[in-house]
This record gives sequence, C-alpha cells and structure tokens, in this order.
Amino acid sequence: MVGRRKVASRLPPRLYVTKGKRVTSYWTILPGNKWVGLGRDLIAAKKKLFELIENVVPAGTVAELIDNYLRDELRPLVAQGKRAYRTLSDRVEQAVNLKAAFGKMSIQDVTPNHVWKYLHKYRGRAAPVRANREITFLKAVYSWARDQGLIRDNPCTGVKMNEEVPRDRLVSDDELTAFIKLAREDGDISTRAALAFQIAFLTGKGQGQILRLSRSQISDEGIEFAKRKGGARVLVTWSNELRATIDESLAMPSRISPNFVVHTKTGSPYSSDGFKKGWQALMRKWVAQGGERFTFHDSRAKATTDVIEQGRRESELTGHKLESTVAKIYDRRHIRVSAPVR
Repeated sequence: MVGRRKVASRLPPRLYVTKGKRVTSYWTILPGNKWVGLGRDLIAAKKKLFELIENVVPAGTVAELIDNYLRDELRPLVAQGKRAYRTLSDRVEQAVNLKAAFGKMSIQDVTPNHVWKYLHKYRGRAAPVRANREITFLKAVYSWARDQGLIRDNPCTGVKMNEEVPRDRLVSDDELTAFIKLAREDGDISTRAALAFQIAFLTGKGQGQILRLSRSQISDEGIEFAKRKGGARVLVTWSNELRATIDESLAMPSRISPNFVVHTKTGSPYSSDGFKKGWQALMRKWVAQGGERFTFHDSRAKATTDVIEQGRRESELTGHKLESTVAKIYDRRHIRVSAPVR
C-alpha cells in the first residue's frame, strides 16, 4: 500500500504514514528529496520529526554558508596541516552563536548594521572579546562567499570592533622552573603538559603544532616545523635544554614506542580537549600553591619576548611573515630598554 497523507489526518505537517496489514510506519521528506523513516510509534515519530526539522539548515541562509565554509574550506586545510585542529574546534564553537543570531537570514540580507548590533548591543555587551572573534570568523566566511561569486560586498568590512586590552602576562624564568618542578612532582599528565609548555616556549610554536609534533620532524640538525597560515617553514636547531626536554617527553611511559613527542599512556597524540583538561588540572594545582595563572598560549609570548631581548628577529623563530604581527601580539616587554642616541 502506498503511503499518503489523509485529508482528515491530525498528523503534523511533513509527517507521513504508511499503513500495512500488520504495521504502521511513519516517515518524512527532507530537503533534497531525502526520505527518512521515523519508526512505528506515533509519539516517537513526532519527536524525531521535530528534532530533524530543527536541525535542517535552509538553503541560501547564513547557517548554510557557515556549514559550507567549514566543510569545503576549513576542514580540508586542517587535513592538509595548513590550519590547526584547534582552529577548527574554535570555529565550530563560534558558529553556534553566529547561527543563533544570523542563521535564518539570507546571506544577502545581512548588513553592517546587523553586525554592529551583534558586536555592541547583543553578544558584545556580555562578551566583547568573544564577539570580536566570532565576527572575525564571519568576515572570513563572507570573504570566502565573495570569492565564490555568491555576494558582492562583505557586511563585516569596516564595522568597528570592541576595544581589547592587550594581554601582558609574561611568565618569568623562575616561574617556569617552579612550574616544571611542580609538574614533575605531580607526575604523569601534569609532567606531560608542563613538558609540552616548555617545548612550545623553546621552539616558539603553538599548542596545535606541539601536540602534533612527531619523530619524523626531528633530525640531527633540529626540529622542522611546517609553514602555517602563509608563514615560513622553520628549523629550530638544537640546544642542550631543547634536546633534553624532547628526550624527556619521548621517554614518558607508553604502551608502545610513541611516534609523537607529547603522547598519552597509550602512545597516541592528545586531542585538543583531552590535553586541555590535563592542563587546567595542573594550572589549578599551580594556583593553589600560590602561583599566578597563565595560559598555554603565554609560552609563545615568553619565547617572542626573550628573543627580542636577545636582539634577534622574532619571526625567524615563529615563522610569521611580518615582524609587526609578532610584536603586536606576543611582545610582552613592560619596559623598553635603549641606549641613548649619542
């Protein structure tokens, strides 16, 4: 018997029924002419239908555009090693709030005024920095759409962002020594997390690159890091401290010979979320013993600041194309020291 909608049926829209000799089945049709079975229980079928409709992204909307960007642009870049997995994770999280605000709008209907209100009246009022990051992501999505010929103008361009106070936390050498000592006393994940921080500091690299650092990148000359975000490939040559830290991390207990420098007990690399939990647990112990909180990202700021104070070009270590980019974000010197002109 062919299922069809009864005129007098009390079924909700888009819920269809097929009545056989022994069983009754419910189903629906999603965009793209996709038929989806909803089971044989009416109440359960209604619930499934509502969940499906809630998650359906209408064509031509901002929500669809964001999903397409993540799928067709960002995920391939992550797979190629050109973007960090952490970047993808952050963008997926940011997409939730952007979809809540703009998701149902047509991509052509979003105006600079909508973006300004998001930044300064709604999302930005409670979380101004997060609002800035989210709109920066939306701007990238619209730039991609413009390149695809879907739109002519980017509504995020030229909209004033919320003011941000630059982060100025600089981890001292004494703090780093005490932090590593505490981690070794605590053992296992704390030690692994602290060693990862020290490697990030010594090499000037971000968390994503350190968590994916493998034996294949290690040679007699040093550690080679692939270029990221249009930067340059970097070979960080050996120092006694870097060599010792790498060896200690590789020697951490593992069921198998680990391929990754920072690894779990099973020998596999840490996921971003898994490492974050271990890092936060160690940081709580550090603060409980009187230490001042800092982030993993502060390792790069310490590396950059130390290199600048040594009179070296910071971009040679970080791989950035522009010195100004590194200085703006990572230079944490509180006082500039200079000899007189004469």
